[in-house]
Amino acid sequence: MAQKQRVDRKLGADLDGLERQIQLLKISYEKYFSGVDKFEPSKEREDLRRTIRETDRARFIALVQRHRYQTLRSRFISLDTYIQRNLFQIERGTHPRFKFRADLSAKHGQPPPVSDYEKRRIAEERTYKDVYDRYLEARRIAGQHTEVDFDRVRSAIKRQVKTIQSRFKCSSVKFKVQVEDGVARIKAVPQR
Repeated sequence: MAQKQRVDRKLGADLDGLERQIQLLKISYEKYFSGVDKFEPSKEREDLRRTIRETDRARFIALVQRHRYQTLRSRFISLDTYIQRNLFQIERGTHPRFKFRADLSAKHGQPPPVSDYEKRRIAEERTYKDVYDRYLEARRIAGQHTEVDFDRVRSAIKRQVKTIQSRFKCSSVKFKVQVEDGVARIKAVPQR
């Protein structure tokens, strides 16, 4: 006779919630890709990633629950790959649905619509460029050399933004450039 395994009920409820989150994220992105929703549900996607990372650390008592979690995690990874591929196509202008809308707009003499992703990316690049320019000016004032690569500064700022957003659970980060003890520094301040 087979033994009955002990099952962690709280973990079971967490797995049910995780499954619902994956399904809702899939529906939200399908709405975004079809043009029903105008804004990408990136916050929900990041929340789901965080939930997956937290559940990775959970201790599974029952093999059934471990298997279910691994299945859900695989489903999320597959969905995330699908989302990333579609976002890449949108960015490049090759996504079938967005391309159809652009072609339709061109027929009627309207400029092609710019995706929210592209708008955010352009605004983000402007912000990085502004911080970079202020940083170079501060370095010049401090007497430091100003031959600093923009890409290195941008990647350092991006890493700092991710760290601060995960640590302080904030939606955005503001940057201040200041000179302290004769050295130019970029300070990140979380925005609530």
